[in-house]
Amino acid sequence: MTIATTAPVTAALTALYAELAVEIPDVLSTPFTFATLWADLARLAGEPVPRDVAAVRDAPLALVPVLPLTERSPLRGSYCWMSTRTAAALTR
Repeated sequence: MTIATTAPVTAALTALYAELAVEIPDVLSTPFTFATLWADLARLAGEPVPRDVAAVRDAPLALVPVLPLTERSPLRGSYCWMSTRTAAALTR
């Protein structure tokens, strides 16, 4: 007997997608701040939005700190870091 389960993250993202797709035609390609996504997922889960997340979400976009792409580096051991290392090894 196989029981299908949905991971909580997948269920939350599916619910968020369903809400956003009503108003945003190409929601999967639309850029969002992490604070916006965090706040919406917290709302869907019935959890409070952390104060620092709410502050960034509610700040004018010009005040939200954004690092230039050249200053961003993936966290060591993360999926992105591993992908970068693998890609570098394959192109040698």
